[in-house]
Parts: sequence; C-alpha cells; structure tokens
Amino acid sequence: MHNYRVLTLVNFLAFIAIGINSPLLTLYLQGLGADFAFISVILTSTILVMLVSNPAWGWLADRLGRRKPLYIVGLAGAALGYFWLSAADNVATAWPARLLDALSMAGVSTLGLTLMGDTLDASQRRGRSMGLTRGLASLAFAAGAFMGGRLADAFGISSVFGVCGGFLAAAALVALLLHEVKPTPVAVAVAAPPVAPSPRPLGLPALFLAGVVLWTAAHVASTSMWPNYMEANGYSKTTISSLWSLAALIEMPAMWLGGALSDITGRAVVLAAGGVLVATVQIGYLLLVASLPALLGVQMVRGFGFGSYTAASMTFASEVGGKAQRGGNSGLFNTAGSAGQLAGSLLGGMLVQAAGFRTLFLVCAGLALCSALCFLLLRRQGVMPVREQPAS
Repeated sequence: MHNYRVLTLVNFLAFIAIGINSPLLTLYLQGLGADFAFISVILTSTILVMLVSNPAWGWLADRLGRRKPLYIVGLAGAALGYFWLSAADNVATAWPARLLDALSMAGVSTLGLTLMGDTLDASQRRGRSMGLTRGLASLAFAAGAFMGGRLADAFGISSVFGVCGGFLAAAALVALLLHEVKPTPVAVAVAAPPVAPSPRPLGLPALFLAGVVLWTAAHVASTSMWPNYMEANGYSKTTISSLWSLAALIEMPAMWLGGALSDITGRAVVLAAGGVLVATVQIGYLLLVASLPALLGVQMVRGFGFGSYTAASMTFASEVGGKAQRGGNSGLFNTAGSAGQLAGSLLGGMLVQAAGFRTLFLVCAGLALCSALCFLLLRRQGVMPVREQPAS
C-alpha cells in the first residue's frame, strides 16, 4: 500500500528527530539560563498545549474531510519550531518555539493516526501493520538518541535542534507523496424497507479513555523518576542509559507481536496484558534492584508491556467509529494520553518527595492494574470497530 509505506517513512523520520531531542532538551534550556523550576513550567506548558490542541486538530480534519494538508502543515510547523529553537539565544525565545512545536506535533500525532486508520480501514491485519510502523518508530527513536549526544559534543547542542528541524522538514516533503483517502461509498439496498439507522458510537468508550489515562500516568510517573532511583541504588549513568536502551530495542518486536496478537484475540486482551506487564515491572524494580541480570529481564518485560499497550491502543482508537469520526477519535485518544502524561509528570516527583521511591512504584503498579481492569471491562461491553462497507 502506497500510503502505508509513505506514512511509515514519515513516522520514522519524525521519531529520529524526537529521539535526538529528548535527552538534550532540558540541558539546552538550562544552558540558556532556565532554572529547574522554569524548565518544569516550560515542559508542563507544552503538555497543556498538546492537551488542548489534539482534539482541535481531529475536529478540523473531520470537519474538512481532508487529512493530508493538515498533516503537512503540522510537520512543517514542527520543523519551524526546531529551527527557531536552534537559533534561540535565551529562554524567552526558546519557550514560544517549544509551544509551536507542541501545537504542531499534536497535529502530527493526531493526523498521522487518522491517516493510518484510513489506510488500513479494509485490512484484516491492522494491528500487525500498526505495530510494525510504531515499532520502527521506536527503533528510529533509539537511533536518534544514540547519535544526539555525539552530534552535540561534536558541533554544539544548539545545532542538534537544527538537525531535528531538518529531519522534520524532510518528513513534510515525503508526506507530499500521500494520496488523500476518499470516503468509501456505502451500498444501498433499493428494495429494502426503510430502517432507522443504527446510531454510531459518540467518540471513544469512556472505559478505554480511562484506561489510557491510567496506563500513561503509571508509565510516565515511573519512568520520570526511574533514573534517579537507579542512581540512588549505585548504578552509573552508562548502566542506566544501557538499561533504558534495552527496553527501547525490545519495543520494536513487541509492538509487531502485540499488534498481531490483537488481530487474533481482540484489542482489549492485549491492552489489558500491557497494563499487567507494566504493573509487574514496578514490582520488579522494588524487589530486584540489587541484581543487574534480573533488571535486564525487568527491562525486557517493560519493552513488551509498552509495545503491547501502544500497538493495541493506537489500532483501537483508529478503528472505532469509522472514517467519519476517525479524526476526532484520534484527537481524543491523544488528549487522554496527554492528560495521563501530565498527571504522571506531576505525580512522580511529588510521591518520591513525600513518601519515597517504594510508594511511587506501588502506586504506579496499582494504576497500571486499574488500567488493565478498564480494558477487560471494555471487552465485556463488546465494543466493536465500525468498518466501511464497499458498494456492491
């Protein structure tokens, strides 16, 4: 499929930029004069912008019935944001650049998922295909993170963000090759008596959105404080980064496998498995922190937990409701993820400060198990994707 290959390449290029940027952003802001409190304000403000703009991008896509132009605008805006950030010489200039990037990347994530859902609408292997695309993105993230520090040491940290802008500009150019997916005509039975149309689901199920918020909050709260926890237990920065990289590498096959299993067992089962695995990881951090070989196994479980949840959740969000609601649903899904990210970012540091790492990981395990329960209850509700029927 032409669009599937193009979207996979665009996603790959975008995640290289995200991987390059992620480990260096706070260091760059600190170098521009921001203290830790101001850095926290900047990061929180970008999450809030994404929280608000995700549904707006989705609504606009459904309203206009067009995906491709908005997707390209989002990619171009993100590229501009990184070029702006690269040229910043103080925090006052860098902050609006980050807000532009947050606004634009909200469009990239929402419209990218919408376009992928349109592309895979008739496929019986949607989960597997979605998992492969997102798994390759994790591989791109790992590659970007690997070379980001080396680029910063060789050419200066500001130039790194210019490189990120270049990758996103290249992604926008590749996106020009996309074909706009036209609505699929629906067959009408001429002789059939008039029947009241069955109502379509209004948005995504509340249980699914609750599970997304809980799972994301558990994951973000844990990972935000995990490096500090490992350092407090005597591990070097090299070991910490190596363990993190191991989990990222496992995500690639895990997402493909999770997507394939969700095609067979249903999305809810794999989503719930992602919740249980993340809860298991939290307990593993508490019980096995003194053993490096055991932590290797825990990080592998983390990779599978992240991969299972991510592949199944993206597929579910893109298929429920059909094409007419796909933009809005994609925006709603990303909004729930941003809400969980915001909650997790605030929860992680506050819990450690108030009650220590043990309490943090126990709370995160509880949140992850609650997300698994939401997903299992979703299965009992029997929510099914809406698929367009081709005309006969």
